[in-house]
Amino acid sequence: MPNLMLTNWCNYHCPYCFGVDMMVPKKPRNAMSRETFNGIMEWMQRKPFDRVIHLMGGEPTLNPDIEWFVNRLLEQNMHITIFSNMATPQAVQLADKCSMLPVHWVANVNNPTKWNKAQRENISKALRAAGKHASITFNIQPEEPNELWALELIEEFGLNPNIKVGFVLPTLTSSNMALKDSEYGIVAQRVVDLVKAGERLGVSVSYECGVPYCVFTDEQLGFLWRHNSKPASGCCSRLDITPEGEVMYCLPLATAGLRHYSEFADYHECRKWFEDRFKPYRMLGSKIECAECPLNNPMQCRGACLAKNMIGAKNIEIGR
Repeated sequence: MPNLMLTNWCNYHCPYCFGVDMMVPKKPRNAMSRETFNGIMEWMQRKPFDRVIHLMGGEPTLNPDIEWFVNRLLEQNMHITIFSNMATPQAVQLADKCSMLPVHWVANVNNPTKWNKAQRENISKALRAAGKHASITFNIQPEEPNELWALELIEEFGLNPNIKVGFVLPTLTSSNMALKDSEYGIVAQRVVDLVKAGERLGVSVSYECGVPYCVFTDEQLGFLWRHNSKPASGCCSRLDITPEGEVMYCLPLATAGLRHYSEFADYHECRKWFEDRFKPYRMLGSKIECAECPLNNPMQCRGACLAKNMIGAKNIEIGR
């Protein structure tokens, strides 16, 4: 089910943010209202669904109604995951209130050497309150020496022993800082090193979408598969819904098309509409070699992030 963007602004200004085209200052500041939230929930429940809801932003804890949203979802027996940088006072308060509730946190954190004093205090308190209900995710930065700090955070705060890593992917407009092709190999080796270090501590590593298999050598892929750490080669996105109720396939592809949820009978019809219109671009691949790669098929590898693959396409039109 979808990712609900409760806000379109953030207390951070990360240069790699792939939501930049839908965030302040490119868009007017907005927070999802209770009315919009209730409308989306009614729309989603017109047909059976997996009852999984992701709350994100921007930074979702900056929405003044965040606690109300969580309570509403709990009343309806929804499975809630909050994607947060954990660095706001509101995140600390909510994590404390939800510490005994079935609310999962995905803590999107940067290297602690980049935290200021206030961020360090808030993140530490929020992670401690969330404990095993929180898992860490981050984008690997090729200029940093390693990611062992993530293992240290898991040990210090008793977090869920799984790390989800992302490669810094571009928006369709190329308006964020993303990995250069020459940096993929560096990041791939860093992933292998993290898997090795994590295994010794009982910490597993999984992946955000959009990582093509070819960034890893055959030896690296063999190691990862043997250690139950299989990269996610393509994208199969949950739809993202903005605070105004506009639906996009995903944030990196926001500029390719937005439709208000009310234009569709239900979530399933909306998702099929987006899938059908992006299907012609699926087999583009991220480089010319993708055309002859035996793995280039929907069941194995889709080339990379769809937004990255579409950057060179000049005739993008998803229609109505």
